[in-house]
Amino acid sequence: MAGKVLLINPARHFIANHNGLGYLVPLGLVSIGGPLIDDGFTVKLIDHDAYGWSFKKLVEEVGKFDPDYVLLGHSGSTATHKTAIKTIHEIKRTYPNITVIYGGVYPSYADKSIMRECGEIDFIVRGEGEQTIVGLVRTLENGGELEYVDGVTWRHGDEIIANRSRNPIVNLDQYRPGWELVDWSLYQLFGFKRAAGLQFSRGCTLTCSYCGQWMFWKKWRHRSPENIVEHLKVLKEIYNVDYVWFADENFSADKETVKRLLELIIESKLDLSLNINMTAADVVRDADILQRYKAAGVDYIVMGVESLKDSVVANIRKNNPFDVSKEAVRLLHAHDIISLTNIIYGLEDESWKTLWEKFKGMRELDSDILNACYIMPHFWTAQGRTVKPSEIIQSDLDKWSYRNQVVATPYLTPFELFLGVK
Repeated sequence: MAGKVLLINPARHFIANHNGLGYLVPLGLVSIGGPLIDDGFTVKLIDHDAYGWSFKKLVEEVGKFDPDYVLLGHSGSTATHKTAIKTIHEIKRTYPNITVIYGGVYPSYADKSIMRECGEIDFIVRGEGEQTIVGLVRTLENGGELEYVDGVTWRHGDEIIANRSRNPIVNLDQYRPGWELVDWSLYQLFGFKRAAGLQFSRGCTLTCSYCGQWMFWKKWRHRSPENIVEHLKVLKEIYNVDYVWFADENFSADKETVKRLLELIIESKLDLSLNINMTAADVVRDADILQRYKAAGVDYIVMGVESLKDSVVANIRKNNPFDVSKEAVRLLHAHDIISLTNIIYGLEDESWKTLWEKFKGMRELDSDILNACYIMPHFWTAQGRTVKPSEIIQSDLDKWSYRNQVVATPYLTPFELFLGVK
């Protein structure tokens, strides 16, 4: 008989979840839960982040399920790392024979150092997990040879071994999210609409210097439009979901495929509210079909504008000079689609002059919602590799949440930059 797998979303408690947006379905864990169920394993999901339990209560719930394997992961993996390690420690202290598996973006890049840091972790899954987790757990169940499981870092005595990386999944349609694992009462957008996440595509066609997602997913791929519509029907008709956020880095990279998807969603008449991520350049490119986006239920489009200065945009390898970003916002206004734009502080040496330039640019941009955040110097990104250790003023990974300054600015104190951001 196949073993029991417990999926845990560690309790990070981001401010936006507590006071505003609400909690989001832990899509990464749900995405690997479906393949595990389909392979015959008994699976349970505990969203410790949303439940808000004490560690004592969490450990009690782990004991009730009595799993063979515990797998932890969080979408905010860097800022959640410390609480993930504490969670692992609390579980292993009580149940030392449980096999602990850890995954996510940060563990994928820092696998060996994490394994040295925490001897209670048995395995780290690197990269996308659907194939890897099923292959790993099935190999453990059958007593197979671990060195042949691609995408896994593991222990062989005192040695830490990183197996070769796994190739990207070619056919995403063959793996389904395990929606039946979700406690849907936890996920309400602003406390009103039942919300779910979904991925149409993975990866990005851009190679922005501050971002590691395009390296994590390796290349841009997508589910078939037909497959996405079937998932949307399940979410609406079975689980009464009203709002779906697409967790894609670059939803509209392929215009013709997206046109087909929008047509199918319109035909389905599901009456869902959709949130997607697009580049400003793609919004402008798709000016002739923005009415289809709106008809399909796209009410919100998030754009990673990041900078309002063309020289900085070029330096970070983005494709949206200021005029393009302005035109994208104008087009969304014209089609009654809410525009959300991200601006990153720290992509240049900030000063009172750059702060004033940003302020003027933001007023001219006229986005409906603005998300101001700080640069995070992740060591696996091109931008992160340019930052010297002496420039890091915040070493506590708990604070690496894009809401705290991590990299020093030579012309402004942290408080001065904070005032500028606010």
